[in-house]
Amino acid sequence: MMSPGVFRLDSSHGHRLMQTSASDLRLLLVRQRDAVGRRSQLVAALARSVDLVDVVYPELSRLQRNMVLARTFHPHVGRWKGRVGFNERLARLQTESVQRSLLAHRGDHDVIMQFQTLCTPGFDRAGVPYTIYTDNTMALTWRHYPKWAQISPQAARRWLAYEARIFREAKAVFTYSEFARRSVIEDYGCSSESVLVAGAGANQMLHRPPEKQVGTPRALFVGFELERKGGLVLLDAWPQVRRRVPDAELVVAGPRRRPKRTLPAGVRWVGRRDREALGELYRSASVFVMPSQFEPWGHAFLEAMGHALPCIGARCCAMPEIIDDGVTGRLVAAGEPEPLADALVELLGDPVKMAQMGRAGYERVRRERLWSHVADRVVTHLAERPVLSVT
Repeated sequence: MMSPGVFRLDSSHGHRLMQTSASDLRLLLVRQRDAVGRRSQLVAALARSVDLVDVVYPELSRLQRNMVLARTFHPHVGRWKGRVGFNERLARLQTESVQRSLLAHRGDHDVIMQFQTLCTPGFDRAGVPYTIYTDNTMALTWRHYPKWAQISPQAARRWLAYEARIFREAKAVFTYSEFARRSVIEDYGCSSESVLVAGAGANQMLHRPPEKQVGTPRALFVGFELERKGGLVLLDAWPQVRRRVPDAELVVAGPRRRPKRTLPAGVRWVGRRDREALGELYRSASVFVMPSQFEPWGHAFLEAMGHALPCIGARCCAMPEIIDDGVTGRLVAAGEPEPLADALVELLGDPVKMAQMGRAGYERVRRERLWSHVADRVVTHLAERPVLSVT
């Protein structure tokens, strides 16, 4: 009996499937360029497991980008961003770019894997199946945090239909979380057998957990979007923390702009920081806190755990899949300052508990939340459930 493998279409016998090992799988990736560098470690991990043919980026000319910006203009910046990001014309232009790359790669790959659903992996794939890897869906955004996609209900319905076609035609959909997996199945009508939680990995972590020195009890918040990430609720909660832990300090990293309010005592606003500076902030913190209103995943939690920090998040979205309440951190009700303050006081006031939770989180990441683990789940699924079929 042959061991599980990936089935490849024999080009010399148009309809005969050949079985080969996972390491021989020829994979073509389609992904957006990411200035932050997220998911690039997954690309490297996949390249160690399969034959990674190429990484295709949907490229637009400056003229095309300017035309999209002009056609979607709105005086409200948030609405303008939403109209640009979830725009059918932009999706078509990006799909056309992918198609040109597919023509150049015709016959040299067995499977296409596309990150996210901001375009389609080409119009004509010559019978090659594709898979999707995603952290979120428009259905979740529209249900939980519609201001993240400030488009009209009509435009949202069109995007939902567009996204549904991408999911349903995929041979497999890999999600970061069960939160997203349920949406792909329940909101888009996909088969439960074709949707798998692959997870996501820590973008940075220490080689070994540090020995935390008892010093200033310091909470760290990292997030570009202060409101969505629960930063305003955190600022509301902080005066309660300071009354009970007078020497506590809160460091806020990520947002470009300060809120139009006076910051509470004990808050240090550092704004945007590069990866190296963020690493230093993680190393100097006692607790990581990001009580997001809407969080399809939360890479920062894994980075914090990778630096042996206990994490405080909200009891919603994908955060309960990352934080084991009472073991690697605490989960609190979203949008409520009082329970958030209680959780911060509980941890900041107990160095032993902080150290125990931080070590538990570090071990969880080391065992389960590396990008190599994600690649293994993807490749194992492709090997055990052949994605190629006779047409």
